[in-house]
Amino acid sequence: MKFLLLQLHSMNRSHPMVKVDDSDEWVQWKSCNLEGLPPEREPGSMTNHGKIPRGQRDNLPEVFEDMNGVEHRIEDIHELKPS
Repeated sequence: MKFLLLQLHSMNRSHPMVKVDDSDEWVQWKSCNLEGLPPEREPGSMTNHGKIPRGQRDNLPEVFEDMNGVEHRIEDIHELKPS
């Protein structure tokens, strides 16, 4: 699967369950390294919650870490559900 930067920020907060590769086993997303990438939203005000930054598909991380500390490729995710 391919995800936008906004979705990766959200997944780092919500820790969804994912199926990776051909496995039928669910693993729980812990985090992926978003250091150096744009923030989830640009600064705004109380009524304007900020714009979504440009570059939602550029230079995204290729791996994520599950709750057991094992790294998986993001493109190998084939199913996703909330935790």
